[in-house]
Amino acid sequence: MKKSLLALSLSALTTVAAVHTASACTTWTADTAQGVTVTRSVDWFTPLGGVAEVTIRGTQLSTGEVKGYANPALWTAKYQTLNIKEYESFHGATVTAINADKGLSVNGQYQMDSLELLAQHQDSGAPAVALGDLGTYIASNFATAGEVKQALDNNEFQIAWAAGLAGGQHGVHFSVQDKQGNKLVIQLQASGKTVLFYNDDDLRSFTNAPLLQEHRKYVAELDLSDNRTLTEMSAHISSRERNARLLFMSNKVDLKDSKLSYEQVEGKVLGIFDRAVLVPQDLIDPDNGDTYATWVSYVYNFDQASFRFRNHEIYRDVNLSLDDVKNFKAPMCSDLVEETRNRNAEANWQACDAFYQARN
Repeated sequence: MKKSLLALSLSALTTVAAVHTASACTTWTADTAQGVTVTRSVDWFTPLGGVAEVTIRGTQLSTGEVKGYANPALWTAKYQTLNIKEYESFHGATVTAINADKGLSVNGQYQMDSLELLAQHQDSGAPAVALGDLGTYIASNFATAGEVKQALDNNEFQIAWAAGLAGGQHGVHFSVQDKQGNKLVIQLQASGKTVLFYNDDDLRSFTNAPLLQEHRKYVAELDLSDNRTLTEMSAHISSRERNARLLFMSNKVDLKDSKLSYEQVEGKVLGIFDRAVLVPQDLIDPDNGDTYATWVSYVYNFDQASFRFRNHEIYRDVNLSLDDVKNFKAPMCSDLVEETRNRNAEANWQACDAFYQARN
């Protein structure tokens, strides 16, 4: 089966004014006694959805349009991949992709400070992957964050930064996590160069602008070891403050106690995540006058093969098993927001062809 990946993945970044995305979304990678746990929020100024769609290993894939690049990427999916897509505002954006076979994930988020650098990126001649397809490309091809770094270092593929997203130019950046605890951040920086940050401790927190080195300058002014630092931290919903709060609070929580069950670990993780970075509805960013509430979030653990999706509009959740995802023989889909509205504890799946036909 051959499938052409549309450049609508992450297309939310192209359909609404960029100012609304500049400070939205957070990812936290936590090393726990029960394995690596990743928590992700998806924030916006209008309610969001979340459709789970599974790419089957062996599927032939091609990237979306990469204008200005000579060698569009073609590949066959090596690994079963769970994609989380958003259709209410983002027209099918894939905000997260998870390699269910090996335990790796990719999260794409807005990065305003890369926007002016896009045109400076030069074609290296390597297979070029559209920004909207990068999550699926990485998750379906690589088993570890180290493999991704090596492939980029060796020019085995390139990110088509300058090709845009669905006809627009938007700055984004990506984080990669694996079950061994490795972390990789991919950013477009000065002179249009792809810059990789690998396995630094502070990569556990991933928000938005500014670029990583500027986040580090800000956090360097804080003493993360001193409990009194909490009294100095702002309640601001900006990405700079969310990153600082998450680094501080995640530095304080003990997630390595072997006596804790996974449910207890998840409870601790969500307590920290919600306190540090969750954005309630109707709060305004005083710097730009915008609001960007957390409408959905999810927490997943590779070793436990668990994935819990939370609908913050009604504060209900639904679960799915990554083991089930691994065993699917055909593309399967589930509307996770609808599952929460129906008060289902476990996600119901449907063949994707029938699923999308019913939605149209």
